[in-house]
Amino acid sequence: MIEEKRKHERRRQVEAVKRLGRDANGRGLPLPGLWACRQAAGFTQRDLATAIGSNQATIHELERSLRGAYPKTVRSLCAALLVEPADLLCAEATEAR
Repeated sequence: MIEEKRKHERRRQVEAVKRLGRDANGRGLPLPGLWACRQAAGFTQRDLATAIGSNQATIHELERSLRGAYPKTVRSLCAALLVEPADLLCAEATEAR
């Protein structure tokens, strides 16, 4: 049962990536859910940047969709914010299932 839930969640994450695609420059993934995840975690842009080894300007640009995130950055953000990639990749709220 747990394995089936993991498969379903993975499929949802893959679908989100496919749906959103890459940014206008063809590089990186837009993260429309980043701002909400950061706020929920109680991080400032600077705090989050420090936690992932980046800088505040990068977080600002990611939140404003001025640049896309590479997979390594997505993984780092997920680890720091304790969220799943789908949370960063999807802007809409999801209902509890």
